[in-house]
Order: sequence, then C-alpha cells, then structure tokens
Amino acid sequence: MSGRYRCDNPTVYECPVCGSKELTAKPYETWPPPQEGTSTPPYEDYLGKPSYEVCLNCGFEFGNDDNPGAGATRSSFAEYRAEWTARGSPRFWNR
Repeated sequence: MSGRYRCDNPTVYECPVCGSKELTAKPYETWPPPQEGTSTPPYEDYLGKPSYEVCLNCGFEFGNDDNPGAGATRSSFAEYRAEWTARGSPRFWNR
C-alpha cells in the first residue's frame, strides 16, 4: 500500500468512549489505564500526554473533550458516551 493512506503501524486501539477499534495511536501516554484513579477528567492528569486523535466513530477528541480549556465543560468518557448514544450514536466520519 502506498501514498496518503499507507499504514506503517497496523496496531489499532479501542476507543474508551464507544468501543470502536479504529484509533491509530494510544489515547494517552499511559494506555491502557490502570484500574484506579482515572474516573474523572482531565485524564491527562492521570494518564500523561493525550494523542489529540479524534475517534472516527464517536468524535471524542482525546485531550480536548476531556480538557477543553477555560470556560468550556469537560466531558468524561461516560458523559460523552451517554450524550452520543442519546443522539442515536451517529458515526462522526465516514471514509
């Protein structure tokens, strides 16, 4: 395979929000997370640098949706999943 869509790393990771196995990078430096201490955002406080990758299925952006900056509301994985499911679980991006 060559060109723009070449995949040098065939490893994929599961999205902790929707379960899709399409992430091309670990969501955070420490992945998978330890069982304790990762239940509240911002997750980078527990798991290290985020990938800033956007899940193609649910649209969660690691490092932004859980830590959006001043004035914006943080979303936990569970909160984002509940909102996404309530909207009918629409696919964020179709290839």
